[in-house]
Amino acid sequence: MTRVDNPIVGDHARHSQEEWHRRSGDPRLPKWLRVAALAYGSHGNNGHATFKRGDVAATLGLPGQPLDRRRLHEHIQMAVEFGWLAEGSTSMCLVVPFHAVDKGPIGEPKAACPVHRRRSK
Repeated sequence: MTRVDNPIVGDHARHSQEEWHRRSGDPRLPKWLRVAALAYGSHGNNGHATFKRGDVAATLGLPGQPLDRRRLHEHIQMAVEFGWLAEGSTSMCLVVPFHAVDKGPIGEPKAACPVHRRRSK
């Protein structure tokens, strides 16, 4: 992949979580990208975006028809493979790569994720 020479690379910018969340519902986008958009639209200071069981599948599926969990897992893994999500992402917690976000001074950036805390026990 060719990198465009840009003197601004390395600086930070803010993004609209509302806009990313909106894009997660756009059926024209590939589902792996919609999963990533949902994570970027929902993450907390620690980069984790937690969901109730079935929420992510419902977002990616059709009205009344959530996406099959095997297919959902495939799309999450594609987003991880492409670098949009971090390893450890699941249908109940999508993890934005640590280097990709800095939500600012509000909250605790190292706060434990309840989903991952449960899984590690």
